[in-house]
Amino acid sequence: MPNLIRASLLAGCAALLAPATMAQPVRPAATTAEAPAATGAHHASVRHVDQRIAELHAKLAITPEQQPQWDRFTKVMRDNATAMDTRFQRRRQTLLTMSAAENMQSYAHLVVEHGQDVQRLSAAFDTLYAGLSALQQRTADQNFRDDAHRGDPTRGSR
Repeated sequence: MPNLIRASLLAGCAALLAPATMAQPVRPAATTAEAPAATGAHHASVRHVDQRIAELHAKLAITPEQQPQWDRFTKVMRDNATAMDTRFQRRRQTLLTMSAAENMQSYAHLVVEHGQDVQRLSAAFDTLYAGLSALQQRTADQNFRDDAHRGDPTRGSR
């Protein structure tokens, strides 16, 4: 069940953050014995966010005038990725000793924290988006739609 819960949460994270992070494939939860490898996974997710940031920066053709809003947006992206990695690691370290009720509470807590992360990301993006040109906004709109379709489990793979 813990693997199913983690997979469900990651799938939800992927769907919600696909435009911002191009979510990675869902991996089964690691056991406590696998915890040392988590550091490598953390670095991989940070690299993934950095790749997404570079990709979006190029696609949106961010200008020097837009850079301060862009920097605020990308700081939230990085902070969210780091926080989620930390949360998953904390959960992974205690998962084997959790009761079913504690497991469910832990999952609920992750979902709430993720929602708060998305709210912060959305606010930062709203400010950035308002400062984009009409062409940049259309590019962002299409890019986010395309990413959402890739993360949509009801659509066939692309």
